[in-house]
Amino acid sequence: MRCPKCGSDESGKFCSKCGTRLRGKAGAARCAKCGHGLEPGALFCAECGEPTGYRPAKGLASYLPWVLSGLALVAFAVALTLFIQGQARERVGDMPLTGALPEAERVMPGGAPAAGGGPGAVDLGSMTPRQAADRLFDRVMREDEAGNTAQAQQFATMAIQAYGMLPPSEIDADAHFHLALVDLVLGDTDAADREADLILALDPEHLLGLSIKARVAEARGDEAAQEAAYGRFLDALPGGLASGREEYQMHDRMLEGEAVRAREVTGRN
Repeated sequence: MRCPKCGSDESGKFCSKCGTRLRGKAGAARCAKCGHGLEPGALFCAECGEPTGYRPAKGLASYLPWVLSGLALVAFAVALTLFIQGQARERVGDMPLTGALPEAERVMPGGAPAAGGGPGAVDLGSMTPRQAADRLFDRVMREDEAGNTAQAQQFATMAIQAYGMLPPSEIDADAHFHLALVDLVLGDTDAADREADLILALDPEHLLGLSIKARVAEARGDEAAQEAAYGRFLDALPGGLASGREEYQMHDRMLEGEAVRAREVTGRN
């Protein structure tokens, strides 16, 4: 309660600042504003409504929800750490637990070593956001090709989040292509089809966009649409390869495989 003389907040019978008696012989305190007697433990004066300044002590039970929430958060963090480490040991044997990547993976398109390569590993934290997103895409494709469906889908979700955090200026045709393939790993043909449309909006004959259109049609069981997309792909293939586009060079092996598949579907030589 507040001292009626100096106004300081007090809880005893006398003010610790000025010595004024706060409670009578019966222990009754009085309102600092109107002098009305206060009931023990009252928060406000019953006569004028003035706050008494009394703060009831909190029991241990009042802190229990916060303690339980804190313990639950710590348990979750520990469980998540153990899960990630377990996954890294069991399924990603060539990726150290620190998140670093083996030097063997540090290659540019075509197999050339990355600049500045040396012995050791590359920390994911040293990569740009786009490089990290592309590395996640690579992991999705490797796991999918190996038949590790659950692991591929886990990395696919991470890859979509990584690409989603990139600025629009970094989402080029190659990024749309990566996202479309990741969407297909997750079975989301509608999302993959949208990525293909974004590529073809940049160039109606873009080989990567046509490839996705054909794959989406195949996933949907639409043979006519698949044959039509692969037909356009084969028509655009010679000029596309001659253009020397960087994304074509990065996916040259894929394009070779798509050309073989396109000829099988369309019956063209």
